[in-house]
Amino acid sequence: MTVPVDHLTPVEKTLLITLTGRALDARTKRPLLGDRLADTVCGRIDGDIKLSGTVRIAVAVRSGMLDRIVAGFIAARPNAVVVELGCGLETRMQRLSPPATVAWYDVDLDDVIALRRRVIPELHRSHLVAASLTDEGWLDGVPRDRPVIVVADGVLGFLTEADNRRILGALTDHFTAGGELVFNAYTPIVARLMGSLGVLRSVGIPRGYRGFGFDDPHVVEWLNPRLTFVEEQLGAQAPEAAQFRWPTRIIAKLFARWRAQGRRGVWIVRYRFSESRP
Repeated sequence: MTVPVDHLTPVEKTLLITLTGRALDARTKRPLLGDRLADTVCGRIDGDIKLSGTVRIAVAVRSGMLDRIVAGFIAARPNAVVVELGCGLETRMQRLSPPATVAWYDVDLDDVIALRRRVIPELHRSHLVAASLTDEGWLDGVPRDRPVIVVADGVLGFLTEADNRRILGALTDHFTAGGELVFNAYTPIVARLMGSLGVLRSVGIPRGYRGFGFDDPHVVEWLNPRLTFVEEQLGAQAPEAAQFRWPTRIIAKLFARWRAQGRRGVWIVRYRFSESRP
């Protein structure tokens, strides 16, 4: 029997988009990500949605880009802590299979974590945290004296600017050994149009819904001066773009040259914060 998801809020149901995107990618002859567990998990829930090929590709590319950054971080810091904000039904830990010295924390709201427990086997060294990101108390159970990489696939764009400021401040205050923050960003245009996008409307995001977006990645440094911008990556420039079929490959090449337009697609931003001084 499949597990229902009707009780989730529209924002919580966006987890169906990323899960389904990874599952559909795994079913293709030439997958970009190849997340077979996502396909298995997709079959365990009663939440079938339709995705275009463009969304499927975007989800797979975005997941791969974040995977590589997280993998690089923990390869250089075997005692790292990984925190996945708004984890949904993400299977990044299963894809990366980090060493036993890495502690992994998946954080999301109560109903999402309850769903996750039912459909995704919990791995050793993984910790599920049921909490609102704006409730800073969830950080009390996370080690603060080890290098950390905080990864957020989608969630920050669905919060307000004030919530983002509060969350980022709590993170940099808590992790005294310093670390990195990496997430997918949205431009203001995309953030304003969230309520009009068909894929978001399909999970119940209401018309008029607006998320948080920016054109300049240095805006995040203004939200939290402890964060230093390191780099941005465009999906159009990702290694996966070489596998795109025509005309998607041609469009990607154009976006790779036109950064402002490329940011409206898959856009990953990365920041660093230093060790806290006593």
